Amino acid sequence: MKNYFFTLLLVISLNGFSQKISGKVTYVVSMESYTKEKIDSISKSFKKKNVKMDKWMRDILENTPDVKAFLEFNNTESLYFVEDKMQNDGKPTYNVNRTSAGGNDKYYKNTKTGEYFKENSTFGELLLIEIDTKKWEITQESKKIGNYLCYKAIDIASTNRKMKPVVWFTPEIPVSFGPLKFNGLPGLVILVEMSKRTISTSEIILNPKDKIIINKPTKGDKITAEEARQRGAAMWKKIEKQ
Repeated sequence: MKNYFFTLLLVISLNGFSQKISGKVTYVVSMESYTKEKIDSISKSFKKKNVKMDKWMRDILENTPDVKAFLEFNNTESLYFVEDKMQNDGKPTYNVNRTSAGGNDKYYKNTKTGEYFKENSTFGELLLIEIDTKKWEITQESKKIGNYLCYKAIDIASTNRKMKPVVWFTPEIPVSFGPLKFNGLPGLVILVEMSKRTISTSEIILNPKDKIIINKPTKGDKITAEEARQRGAAMWKKIEKQ
């Protein structure tokens, strides 16, 4: 029955893929606020390591406003990026939520060429880092989100069993794109639910009058996801020794 259901979704999506489609999605990335008790707990753990939690660090944890992000797509390409918004309200300029939403990274996917990478500058230079493809378990559970009938999918490759991301996608918009690394399903990702964070859709514009042009990131050397992990591990070791 499960196989039949998945095949049916795939057929619906493939029929849609034969039609020209483009659009822009606005996502809202929300993070569960840190409570005073949680911040105090973090502060205590810092003290045990003889590290003081400065006021600016506490301010950052107390202020995690929602962040807007965008997904532009056509039949074969997509580009995801976070809104570039300056903060002039006197609050901390660093937003933990913005970082978790993607920060300054740009996520590019091309289903025709098989390219799937993000533009990133974490290691002090601009790099194009390949992204591992997620493995999904598509369930028969469904619900209406806005105007779209959506189906539930679970990220089975997640290493944290208790906090596997849950994604809701709609075959009614037959593109295999979504925010961040949430791609590869037979329909557009409408909602992502994680332990402390949600990515929800606030606006979907399909086939706009102005043609959607996907600006593929091209600057920087290409490295694999494994090479990026190795660089990250080396960087942390260097920091710990300081």
